[in-house]
Amino acid sequence: MLDGQHHIQIQYSAGYTAGSFFLPICVVCIAFYLLSLSEKVNIIRIAVVGFLTGAAVCGMHYLGQGGIANYYVSYEWPYVVGSAFIAVAAATVALGVFFYLKHNWAYNWWKRGLCAALLAASVSGMHWVATMGTVYRHRSEARKGGGLGRQDTVVIVLCLALGCCVALVTLAVIGQRMRARSAERAQQVVLASVIFDKEAKLLVTPEGRLPSRKIAKTYLEQTYDEFFDMDHPVFAWLYRASYHWAGVVDLIPKMKAHTRTTREAKFSRQWMDDATSGRTAVNGEEDQVDFGTTFKELFCVAASELAELTQEPLENLGVLFESIMYTGTVNRPRKKRLFSKALDNNSLGNAEQGPTDSSFGRGQLLFLVRQASKQEAMRLQAAGFNFAALSNIVPSLANSMEVSPRELSGQLHQIQRNLSSESMLEPGVHIACYALRPRFHGRWDVLVNKEHKSLLPAVRLTQNNLSSWQMDVIQKLDNLTVSECYLYLQAWISHAEGEEGLFLSKMDGAISSLAGQIDHPLFQDARFLARPFSIPCQSSDSSRDGPKATMIMFRVIADTHYSIPPNGRFEFGSFRLFRAQQHVYARSPDHEAFARQAHMDFAALSEAKATSSITSGRSSPRRLSSVAPASPIGSTVGQSEQEPPARSSQTTVSDAHPPSTNASRGHKTHAYLGGSNVRRGPSVDVNEVSETGRIVKSGPYGAHRNSVALAETDTFADEVMLLMMEERRQKSVKALSS
Repeated sequence: MLDGQHHIQIQYSAGYTAGSFFLPICVVCIAFYLLSLSEKVNIIRIAVVGFLTGAAVCGMHYLGQGGIANYYVSYEWPYVVGSAFIAVAAATVALGVFFYLKHNWAYNWWKRGLCAALLAASVSGMHWVATMGTVYRHRSEARKGGGLGRQDTVVIVLCLALGCCVALVTLAVIGQRMRARSAERAQQVVLASVIFDKEAKLLVTPEGRLPSRKIAKTYLEQTYDEFFDMDHPVFAWLYRASYHWAGVVDLIPKMKAHTRTTREAKFSRQWMDDATSGRTAVNGEEDQVDFGTTFKELFCVAASELAELTQEPLENLGVLFESIMYTGTVNRPRKKRLFSKALDNNSLGNAEQGPTDSSFGRGQLLFLVRQASKQEAMRLQAAGFNFAALSNIVPSLANSMEVSPRELSGQLHQIQRNLSSESMLEPGVHIACYALRPRFHGRWDVLVNKEHKSLLPAVRLTQNNLSSWQMDVIQKLDNLTVSECYLYLQAWISHAEGEEGLFLSKMDGAISSLAGQIDHPLFQDARFLARPFSIPCQSSDSSRDGPKATMIMFRVIADTHYSIPPNGRFEFGSFRLFRAQQHVYARSPDHEAFARQAHMDFAALSEAKATSSITSGRSSPRRLSSVAPASPIGSTVGQSEQEPPARSSQTTVSDAHPPSTNASRGHKTHAYLGGSNVRRGPSVDVNEVSETGRIVKSGPYGAHRNSVALAETDTFADEVMLLMMEERRQKSVKALSS
């Protein structure tokens, strides 16, 4: 002012200036804290926060004005009222819109920018209006140097501006690192928690991500035809473990210690260096790699860490969803895209060799899913998590996972429908279709419900159990095709009366309804199986032995080229997974057998490692390579259809999958589960298991002394499969003999 004369320039008091700087910071922090007490956007709370923010801006301005050391300051009240109104109104609108968008996870960068611009306009507008209504009169008695001069003010402002720039750059670097970590995780095998509340909103972290933990960088396949998917035996083991966490929870501390020990010993580096040869070093010697067992440990440890993150007991964490999502499929580097394209065009991926690994270079996402009650949702919100509508959160989630929003939305909606609907049949008698389809490498698919892959296509025939005369009626339809059943029933109905005629009409109607649901020529080739199977069903009874439903069915083996029926209600899914799902219903006696088998397997693992350590000084590497852990049915890495060796005084636990019962392992194994998925692992003599299946020696993983390996019961899936395989064998023998 006045050509820069020094005594005329405005000087500010350091104390007032500092006070005007910290005042809005403190007040706005308190206001934001009040607004964050609840996830719901409340108009009254928004109004209070807007008023506090506007008052803080006004206080900042007038406190700074009060710190002018060499001028008297007077204000015109209309401008004071106008500036306060601008500050409060604009701040209320800006914060209200921002928190509303934040609550609905719809605050894109340009929306946040508009809110910030509106808030900045409220601050600037308030200052300009207030300044226009301010009168300054020079104070001749002001002491020289009594306040901050223009140069001092410029220095302070520059320091503050540079500090803000440094803070912004730091936040940008942190954000970039988080995005890079998210992109890296999209290329790994990750376990995520999917929790829906009663309003079908999804649980997310404050950053808008699914709570997740890394299992491994990748699943190390040991043969060309092995691929970790829903049909993999390890996935079936993980699926069953998630339905009975209580059976493995006491193993997790030992698993953590084991993984920590191997990490400290740089086991993973040796593993990756020798992955191509399938061998690694243990105690200075070479041993066969069993990554399937290691992956089970990593999965359980990741689940435990996820439970700690969500502050949930492991038993309440949820169950494994019946599908794997492949991540890292979009925004991939150009070099990787070109390399993947070259692999897709490779001649080895033809029909004779089977499907190739189409997800090369991608990650895999496994979901632990459950639905939270109202009280659980409130507790999770108090722990810092948020619930968001799928339509609002899917775009940001898809971007972090590097998947298409449409694919992610479909997967999450399927999970939500799966949780909200019943996955078991109603009590009564049901007519089902048991359709198998062979796959490459000895695998099988089964026709299942698209929403619940544990259910076959089925129609309820009656609510009551079958009487003896109704069973006689059903027996007369045995081994007839669908069209033959139609003709037989129509002819019978024409002269039947009373209850018999009503039952025959229900049979005819149920078969017609089932054919309409499947809507595929495949069903017309099916033959009736007049054998009732007792299966678990929906029940409100909490007793161990709940009610059972009765199932009779048509069975058929489709050709390999048969595709999914066009109506979209059913699809061909993994038979191995379907078989595992028949063991995991509520109060299943197989849970205890599975838990006991898991303890035996990991006890055998630790015992085998101890044996390797003891004998390393007196045995050759060739002898040591014959030691490997045992694995339960449906999860064994290294299968074989060979018959087991003759039982001796020492029970041999092998990786074979014979079609007979292995009592020492506590369950039955079947050859129809497929050929070798991975390289056949060697066997191990477990001295602590006697011929009666009783453990006489305890291992570090907690196998209990004198515990008995319980045998799992065969499900209807096993029995019908064995029947169909026998029919197929007899048909082949008959064709060859003719």
